[in-house]
Amino acid sequence: MYRTVRPSACRRLGLLGERSVTKKIKRKHEGGINQINDNYQQSIFDNTEQSTLENSLRLIRGFEDVALHRHPFGYVVGYSGGKDSEVLVDLFRRAGVKFLVMHNHTTLDAPETVYHVRRKFSEWTAEGIPCKIYYPRQSFWTLCKEKKMLPNCSARFCCEDLKEYQIPELRFATRSFGVRKAEGVKRAKLRDSIETRNRVDYADNQRFHFDDTESVRQMDACYRNNFFIVNPLAYWTDNELWNYIHGERLEINPLYNHGFKRIGCIGCPLARKHRTIEFEMYPKYKENYIRLCEEIWQERRKRGMKNYFKTGREYFEFWLNDNRMTQTKPLLELAGG
Repeated sequence: MYRTVRPSACRRLGLLGERSVTKKIKRKHEGGINQINDNYQQSIFDNTEQSTLENSLRLIRGFEDVALHRHPFGYVVGYSGGKDSEVLVDLFRRAGVKFLVMHNHTTLDAPETVYHVRRKFSEWTAEGIPCKIYYPRQSFWTLCKEKKMLPNCSARFCCEDLKEYQIPELRFATRSFGVRKAEGVKRAKLRDSIETRNRVDYADNQRFHFDDTESVRQMDACYRNNFFIVNPLAYWTDNELWNYIHGERLEINPLYNHGFKRIGCIGCPLARKHRTIEFEMYPKYKENYIRLCEEIWQERRKRGMKNYFKTGREYFEFWLNDNRMTQTKPLLELAGG
């Protein structure tokens, strides 16, 4: 079954040019999950006359009715304590829409990040903006003991369990994140301004660039098992982001003043060599990681599982070295038990 969607609402918002857009959306049912077929036709609209900021604000305001239809809080805005989410929350405040700010506490956050998030949440709560911190069912340390390995670039189970877990009360909420295409090749390819993401298979991800409110409302009725995501910063460059921060005098995480280029979990494999700097700043975290590696090594040895290392400390140094060419086989086989 195909459904034709017309962009009348989007044209009223000024998000499309003169050329018409026709989308064919196929309803496809697999395993109880409705999916959107990406075989659709869309003309590319021209935004050259609009500033990046104006486009982002128009996007947020344009989809507010969809957000309110899906959840009484309106939008649910993810806040990590980093520069991107700092700008994101400010855009939502500026747009004057209804939204909730949420933060996932990972149990690996730097102390500066924890204090920064608490301070900002206190300020926003005083303004009447609802804010909420969510905690995972278990800590990172318990999770790794359960998996009997540390996460790495090939097995990032920590993100799924500590940051991307489903929150029942926000099941159908329209999410918004500070992701940008300029952050990397993978994000440039996989992320966009509007996304519908299957709850079961994250690889089944349909992306729309400034789709219209009317079409999304129709899709929403058919695909209630999917996430609906709005990313206002998707097309922002690094310069545009920093210019906005300085121009609006936004208070950002103090870790940026210590040479941090990204704010995330202490020891995250994606930080690569910067982890050495992190462990110099937070020696207790390093001690905990080494102790964890020892416990994992002992447990694997006790159970007769594969062990490529003579000691837990050797496992830690191997993991910290982040040599992808030499890590691939040992770490993948560790993951397999």
